[in-house]
Amino acid sequence: MPIVEKTQEKIITAVDYGLVSIIMPNYNSEKYVEATVKSVLAQTYEKWELLLVDDCSQDDSLEIVRAFRDERIKILSTEKNGGAAAARNIAIEKAQGRWIAFLDSDDLWTPDKLEKQISYMAENQIAFSYSDYAVVNEEGERVYTFKPKLGKCNYRDILKHCHIGCLTAVYDTERLGKVYMPTDAPKREDLACWLSILKNGVEAHCLHETLAEYKVHTGSVSSNKLSMIRYQWQVYRRVEGIGLFSSLYYLVCWAINGFFKYRK
Repeated sequence: MPIVEKTQEKIITAVDYGLVSIIMPNYNSEKYVEATVKSVLAQTYEKWELLLVDDCSQDDSLEIVRAFRDERIKILSTEKNGGAAAARNIAIEKAQGRWIAFLDSDDLWTPDKLEKQISYMAENQIAFSYSDYAVVNEEGERVYTFKPKLGKCNYRDILKHCHIGCLTAVYDTERLGKVYMPTDAPKREDLACWLSILKNGVEAHCLHETLAEYKVHTGSVSSNKLSMIRYQWQVYRRVEGIGLFSSLYYLVCWAINGFFKYRK
């Protein structure tokens, strides 16, 4: 069990599981990014680097991040707006850590997120993991807690339904190498990345604790069902090269599971 040292501000773990590289794309997130970065700074596991890639923001979000004085925060920028996948890939390429974790600039982690998840993976020799997460609205009010039914999932499982929230995903580069996000899977690059990991026989393991908060925005892609169907279909056909009838089967499974995803 981790040995902890109590300080005036928080409990800090003394166990060293290696450096965690936190991958964060940012685009016009001035309303949320300060709270997101603060949730990283509050982590009880302190051996991390935050690689924030600004994707040509037109608001003050970049200046907000620059105001933080912590050498673990590393700010990168794109030359032109290329989307979340390209921004994440820039950060992954620059990452120095054993562990790759993902957090978007409008979501939040609980203070013990890294400590619990990294120790869970290291002590159980798990290469890829995810966790439960809360779903909150733009006012920060919790509307649901997503608890994946499967304790672990494989390639075929997430073709039918992706149990892995990007803000909870962590993988081990010592066992998997660096895995990048496909840029030919618009709005579903995280799913395409998980598929590229799992198709090689790896299983993703779920830590059933609520370790993050996912923010749902009015008019977001996740709330536009027709767009999501089109993007999901592209993953099956264009990225994975799955046959027509198998793709239809997986799409129906995905739609049914998605309908019940946030229903008790």
